[in-house]
Amino acid sequence: MNTIAYHRATNDDVELLVKYRTLFSTELLGPQLPEVEVELQEQLRTYFGTAIADNSCIGYFAKSGDDIAGVGQIIIRSQPGNFKNISGKVGYLMNMYTVPAYRNKGICFGLINKLIDEARTCGVKAFELHATKMGEGVYKKAGFEIHPEPTFRKYIK
Repeated sequence: MNTIAYHRATNDDVELLVKYRTLFSTELLGPQLPEVEVELQEQLRTYFGTAIADNSCIGYFAKSGDDIAGVGQIIIRSQPGNFKNISGKVGYLMNMYTVPAYRNKGICFGLINKLIDEARTCGVKAFELHATKMGEGVYKKAGFEIHPEPTFRKYIK
């Protein structure tokens, strides 16, 4: 395996971000109807095109030679502060995806560190994420703890 090099996503990388978000989503939720996949990809192109440009989303790729080995993003959002996070800036790690052939080689851990370092330069001091069972170990290794408050969700169709 070649040395892993990390590079920050630019607007030139939007199609790659769309591709790997789609791969991640398919692996997580299974294949979808083609029209649903197309609709999601259109939304992702719009989202990443705007969010990468305005730095509300920071993306990183891990590359081995010319091959993409992994990808991840952090969404930076502002919300009302609290005593633990007075600034109210929160970094939400998402789309952490390592290509199967490159798993268990520390790539995700490297991506997490790059993303957190970048977000810290933007004033972010609080970080959160949702983890799959497969990802729990790497997030714990990176210093994340399970938050005791339950998360509730509601989806409207």
